[in-house]
Amino acid sequence: MRTTVRCLAIVIVAGLLGACARLGVGDPSPEARRQRQQAFERAELAFRPCVFSGEQFPKVAFDDPARVEELIGPYTLNARFFNANLQEVAKAETAGRYGAIVEIRPRAGPVTKRFFTLFRTPGGVNWRRARIPVAAEFPAGLGVDPAAARERPRAVGEFFARALRHSLDHSSDAAILLAGLHDMLPGTPDTDRNGPWAADARWWHELKRHTGDLVPLKYLVHLPPGAAADPSKRWPTILFLHGAGERGDDLKLVEVHGPPKLVKTRPDFPFIVLSPQCPAGAWWSLPALEDLLNEAIAQYPVDPDRIYLTGLSMGGFGSWALAMQCPERFAAVVPICGGGDPLDVERLRDLPVWVFHGAKDSVVPPEHSQAMVDALRKIGGRVRLTVYPDAGHDSWTASYANDELYSWLLQQRRGQPQEPKARESQ
Repeated sequence: MRTTVRCLAIVIVAGLLGACARLGVGDPSPEARRQRQQAFERAELAFRPCVFSGEQFPKVAFDDPARVEELIGPYTLNARFFNANLQEVAKAETAGRYGAIVEIRPRAGPVTKRFFTLFRTPGGVNWRRARIPVAAEFPAGLGVDPAAARERPRAVGEFFARALRHSLDHSSDAAILLAGLHDMLPGTPDTDRNGPWAADARWWHELKRHTGDLVPLKYLVHLPPGAAADPSKRWPTILFLHGAGERGDDLKLVEVHGPPKLVKTRPDFPFIVLSPQCPAGAWWSLPALEDLLNEAIAQYPVDPDRIYLTGLSMGGFGSWALAMQCPERFAAVVPICGGGDPLDVERLRDLPVWVFHGAKDSVVPPEHSQAMVDALRKIGGRVRLTVYPDAGHDSWTASYANDELYSWLLQQRRGQPQEPKARESQ
């Protein structure tokens, strides 16, 4: 009897220790807790399917629920659904866009949320008869002769039909694409800014604001000397977007490069510098950046006619995108080793742009910047390009150390550009 009780006690203690390990209780290793959290964040949670027909919403589940329970302990899932008008609903009464907010509730520990776009079709699809004509030209690296692809439209179309059907069942990307196309007005220009993914990001931003799930971007602020002495004076302002390596929730990472690094050794820097941090694993959210600008203008002595946008690498892409989203907000833009959508540069025709790139950049090839510069020159945009012949991806250190850049910025005012128009022959 004593042996049985002893064995039972050992089993109970082992179970408690296992539960503590899952929850990080009593674990002396912060690194182990961090790895467990990362593993949980990578665990696939999905609706099957994300594109559906009928009024009933699909079910949501983890691909490997046993593994998730090992990581966080017993849990429950609770899904709330919202229609295209941001109203919470119990059924999908009409075809179109829906959003699902899924709460993951462990028995012990914090509640986390994940967000999914869903799409309800007006009816079912007979995939046996579905035909999707596709004019495909495969990348050269696949070894497919372009003529062979053009001469086999049925085979290529059947493949993409099967791929689409699989995506409808397994990927929210299919729901985002269909919802964007469903909501799009005929004649909308085919640009990144007007595409399904941009529309989805805007819709989710408003839904999260509506539900209280919107998390504002954290950011650093540098104020020039004397900014506090005269509240009536307005100051030129730089909005700086960092690269992919500085994402996360530690604002010290943002000080590694660019203007937020510069101001630590130059306290007399004559600009307000706003340096937001992009969350880990995310891309720059244009609606979130617009919110940040609105907050900064209300809170700090920002001169709205002298706001300058710049960023490097991922932030260079973000600078191009934000400038094309709201060109009326900026006096000049300085994208460094980035790229954008050449089809949308008409919106930047009268906005001064100075582009920097390294000729030996193997991370973001200089062709990305060149395509944007060429498109702007073609329409007579106000653009200049500096290419460092021996620089790789790091073209930002030399650029942000260049005093001429800041002198040039201070010459630019919103609606009064001093950069001359470019000629296509430049």
